[in-house]
Amino acid sequence: MLAALATAPSLGQAADRLSITPSALTHRVREAERRIAAPLLVRDRGRPRLTGAGLRLLDAAERCLRELDLAEADVAQGRSVAVDLVRIGASTLSGYEWLPELLRRLAVTQPTIEVEVALDVSLDPVGALRERRIDLAIMPAPVRLAAVRSQQLFRDEMVAVLPASHPRSRQPYLEAEDLIDEPYVADVTSTETGREFERLFEPRGIRPKRVRRAGHTEAVIALVRAGFGLTILTRRTAAPYLAAGDLATVRLTRRGLYLDWHAVLRATDFKASAARTVARTLAETTRGSHRAAR
Repeated sequence: MLAALATAPSLGQAADRLSITPSALTHRVREAERRIAAPLLVRDRGRPRLTGAGLRLLDAAERCLRELDLAEADVAQGRSVAVDLVRIGASTLSGYEWLPELLRRLAVTQPTIEVEVALDVSLDPVGALRERRIDLAIMPAPVRLAAVRSQQLFRDEMVAVLPASHPRSRQPYLEAEDLIDEPYVADVTSTETGREFERLFEPRGIRPKRVRRAGHTEAVIALVRAGFGLTILTRRTAAPYLAAGDLATVRLTRRGLYLDWHAVLRATDFKASAARTVARTLAETTRGSHRAAR
C-alpha cells in the first residue's frame, strides 16, 4: 500500500494497483494511522504524499518487498535453500575496494548469503544498524555501545591528498597546523567517529579556516584535482585516484595517523547469524589483501 501511494499520481490509481476501491484504500490508510498513532498521508494538490512517518515505514516496506522478490525468484528457479540477505552500510570515509573479493569468497563458501550495500546510511551507519535498516556497519573505530559488538578488520593510514604540484606535497609529513590556512575539501564537515576532524584537528583545538563540503568522495577528488584545496582520505581509498600522477599523498604527523576499521553488528547477531558470517569473511578478506599490499 505504501509503495503504491508513493508512486501513483492519484489515490484512485494507487487503489487500482492494489485491486481495491479508493474507499477501501482510504479505510486501510486510516486503520494503519490508528495503529501507529501518526498520520501517513496528506493530499498535495490532489496527489497523495507520504508524511515523514509514511516515508520511514516505506523505507522498511521497500526492503521487505525486495526480500520477497528475491524469495519468489528462488522458488521460481526451483531453489530449495533460502537466501539470507545481509545489508551493509559504511562510514563516509570508507571505500569499497573490499567488496568484489568479499562477494567472490561468499559465492564459494556461503552461496546462500546475498549482500546488499546501502549507500544512504553513510552519515550514521550505527544508527541505521540499531534501527535494523542495515545488518552490518563498517566503521573506522570500535563502537562502544551495549547494543552492538565490534570486530577489527584491518589497519589503515590517513593521509593528506593534494595536487602533485602543491608546495606541501614535497613535505615528509603535515601537522594539523599546516592545514589551517589551506582550503580544505571534505565530503562531510561534521565530527564523525574516527574521521580527521575528531582525530587530527580537535585534539589541537583548531580547524581549517576555509572548508568546502563536496558530499561525495568522487566530488572531493575532482575539486582537489582542479586545485580547489586538499583533503584527507585513507591510503586505501586514495590509491585508485593516484594512477594519473597529478595527485600526491603526504602522511599526517611525524608518527603517522592510523585507524582500525571495524565490522559492527547488533549484539544479538554477533554469535551466530548471516551478518556474523559476512563480518568474519570480510575480516579474512581484508587481512589477506592488507598483507599482500604490504
